[in-house]
Amino acid sequence: MLFNTKRSDSGIPFWLKKVLENQQKRFVIGWLLALVTAVSAMGLLALSGWLITATAITGLAITAGSATLLDIYRPGGGIRFFALSRTVGRYFERLHNHDMVLRVIAGFRSTLFDGLLDLPVQQLRDTQDSEWLSRLTADLDNLDSLVLRLLLPPITVIGSVLLLALFMSFFWITLGLSFAAVTLFLGIVYFSLLTRKTAQISRFYAEQINHARLRTIEHLQGQLELQAAHLNAAHQTRLVQSLAEIGRAQLKLNQQIANAQFMVSICHGLLVIGVALAAMCAYQNAIFSGPVAVMLVLAVFGLGELLQNLPGQLGQWGKTRYAAERLQPLAQRQQMQEKALPELERLSVMLADHPKVISSIDTAIAFELTDTQCLLITGRSGSGKSTLANMLTGLEIPDSFITPYQLLINGIPLRTDQTQAWHKQIGYLTQQNSIIAATLYSNLTLGLYEVDEQQLWQALTLVELDEWAKQLPAGLHSWLGDTGSQLSGGQARRVCLARLLLKESKLILLDEPFNGIDTEMAQRIWQRLYPQWQDKMLIMLMHERPDFYPNVDNQQIFEIKLDQN
Repeated sequence: MLFNTKRSDSGIPFWLKKVLENQQKRFVIGWLLALVTAVSAMGLLALSGWLITATAITGLAITAGSATLLDIYRPGGGIRFFALSRTVGRYFERLHNHDMVLRVIAGFRSTLFDGLLDLPVQQLRDTQDSEWLSRLTADLDNLDSLVLRLLLPPITVIGSVLLLALFMSFFWITLGLSFAAVTLFLGIVYFSLLTRKTAQISRFYAEQINHARLRTIEHLQGQLELQAAHLNAAHQTRLVQSLAEIGRAQLKLNQQIANAQFMVSICHGLLVIGVALAAMCAYQNAIFSGPVAVMLVLAVFGLGELLQNLPGQLGQWGKTRYAAERLQPLAQRQQMQEKALPELERLSVMLADHPKVISSIDTAIAFELTDTQCLLITGRSGSGKSTLANMLTGLEIPDSFITPYQLLINGIPLRTDQTQAWHKQIGYLTQQNSIIAATLYSNLTLGLYEVDEQQLWQALTLVELDEWAKQLPAGLHSWLGDTGSQLSGGQARRVCLARLLLKESKLILLDEPFNGIDTEMAQRIWQRLYPQWQDKMLIMLMHERPDFYPNVDNQQIFEIKLDQN
């Protein structure tokens, strides 16, 4: 696992703080809209009950010969007002709160990617791509319930209870205070027990979904190997078992939520009965009239719609907490303040031979380069060329207390907090072709802004891709497929070389630059590229020195053999 996922409740407050920092006004507006909708629903039911009861009593009084007056227009207007405010409030509440949640998730993504920028490269590499996919999609999606399910509904219910208690207090203060105290106490105790009981199941459910997702991705990626080894059926069986475990966890969670909703119905029914008995007592003691008694009972009855939804919403607590805990360490990484780095003029490297620590490099290395100098590093596969390249770029830094290692920029050791500034001065071509699922234009301008198309065509011409690019359906804006699936290995390599030409770099580092390119084309491309980089420091790592490489007798050109004894 990438981070320690020890169980704690620290994740939820961290993300709540993010919400309140960035969306405080929108959250308050969303809560007020939800409260207006809830109060309007209760008011509609309560006022309708009052009018029906008052009309019935007035009719009986008139039948008995009493002269009675009843203004039906004012309560009728109130009923229409509540009906309209409930509809309008619900519409704008949904519109506003969903917009707020999208903004919240966008803020969460920004926070997470800021953490990723500061994450050590080795840590990024040690984590499976499927694990990153799970964290940045499923876990992030689970956080959207933080506002709509775990935060807004409970405080809306609390606000509705307090407003209803205040309304009751206008008629009988004892009833209002008793209703508020009993309802809030029972609600807090009951829903605390509910979240504690369902948290374990909900968390386990989220864990199983993540594990199943990882197994599914591994199963799809390893189809060829699994079929060749006749292990496809066995691996698929384990995947099916994992899916069955998810089904059992979901069933158990749904049962717990259904039981909780049943208990809420019972408690709400008892609350309605209690208020009804208190209202009858108040009516008998002439504290308030019969229509008011019916109105208060129906208002409490209308509270049930809010209470019934809470078990299903709070039942997601464990899943949301699980996601929050997994993402919090990444989001909490404070992005290091980028330290200034002087423009590269002299690069010095010293790496002592210590195979117990860096087993792939079995040669002590020491060299110094200045502007316009070129270094060729050769060695067989596994001799440590790529490891050395990663060390030169600051992507891998061995323990200097165990392995004597120095990387000096203008005679000053490179610090960890300067690696980002160092990367801006480097053009690094790794052995792998990094092609993203995007257009040719996007792949060439990766990380660059305001690049003139003429520069792109010039770079494509230097790597002999201009004619091919002109024949594409949309030219530079043609889609290259997922991870460059529409490119051959040689074409992908040349796209990466062209991308490197567009970047202003003081140091060019090429690791097997002509992988997948035939010798004759490699020679032609090199004859075009070398003049473009003659004013820069150039380090090239290859299996062996190519025939077309500049003469090593030139004082500006050096060669190091890693596998030389």
